[in-house]
Amino acid sequence: MSRPVRRSLEEAGRRPVLPVDPAFATTLEARLLAVAATAPPPPEPAPPAPSRLKRAFAALGVAAVVMALALLAVVTRPVPTLELLAPSNVQVALVDGTILEDPGGLLLPEGAVVTVSSSGSARIGDTLLAPGDVATIHDGQLEIRHEPPIGVVGSPSAAATPRPGATPQSPTPTPAPRATSTAGSASTPPPAPPRPSPRPTTPPAPTATTAAATPSLAPAVVRPRLRVRLVDGRRIRVTWTETYRAKGYVLVVSVSRSGPAADPVYPGSRVLGEFTVPPVPALRYRVPNGVTEVRLMVVALRKDGSVLRRSRVVTVTVPPAVDTAAPSAEADATPTALPTPTQAP
Repeated sequence: MSRPVRRSLEEAGRRPVLPVDPAFATTLEARLLAVAATAPPPPEPAPPAPSRLKRAFAALGVAAVVMALALLAVVTRPVPTLELLAPSNVQVALVDGTILEDPGGLLLPEGAVVTVSSSGSARIGDTLLAPGDVATIHDGQLEIRHEPPIGVVGSPSAAATPRPGATPQSPTPTPAPRATSTAGSASTPPPAPPRPSPRPTTPPAPTATTAAATPSLAPAVVRPRLRVRLVDGRRIRVTWTETYRAKGYVLVVSVSRSGPAADPVYPGSRVLGEFTVPPVPALRYRVPNGVTEVRLMVVALRKDGSVLRRSRVVTVTVPPAVDTAAPSAEADATPTALPTPTQAP
């Protein structure tokens, strides 16, 4: 806009406005209202057609939502757990070579092999295992084959059987009644009449103080009490007490082949097994060859897998294995004949 035109407009704007004729304003308003009442409504604008790119993005969004729902359904589906229940004369071999005997309540991991010995039995879920059955965990499924049963695995019930080399204990003899004889008398005096037994006393009636109910307190969350004992040379008997509010247990171990073993930690140390309940009867852990010291600890877990309490660390010193088949150097050595001194005449 040029400067002369702008000045003209500014001067026109400063001039006073002439008043409007009231009759003209009234006539104009009536005419506009009449036109607005008789005019048809304007047509609605049509929505713009979606482009190919928008349609492609919409299809990809629907496919992504469907895949996310399917993945969520797979993730949230409960994974079946295979738990070993009521084992008797059963050994479980893990992938790393660890062997556990009668580990009741053990959650069987992938690759575990469960072998039932003669006169043994066990249950995994709804499946009963008979003597000679060998069950393998493969891809979360249970594969069972039947083989000739092997020897009986040592169990607590065999504790009454004497060990090899132990001196058998003879039964305690029952003392015979002592015969009494009276010298110089031909007849035996009659036995004295039995004395009357004292009348049982009736306990006093509970008073109002003792009869009052004592309010019971909620059980405290205590640490599991771990019990470990060395049996049969290189086997360790392990059990622990139940912990209030615990939904699972983890048995961790650290071993050493020379010097003292390090204290086990969780997570970080080797896990022997995950259990739903403490094993009853106690499980037995076979110590690998060459290990001289073992330290064990039990960790009680909450439902979400977090640590509730830890037991104390128990240390077990394992004696070295003695090879009885190796010949002894002293036994095979031939004694050397010593010269016998001769006395002079």
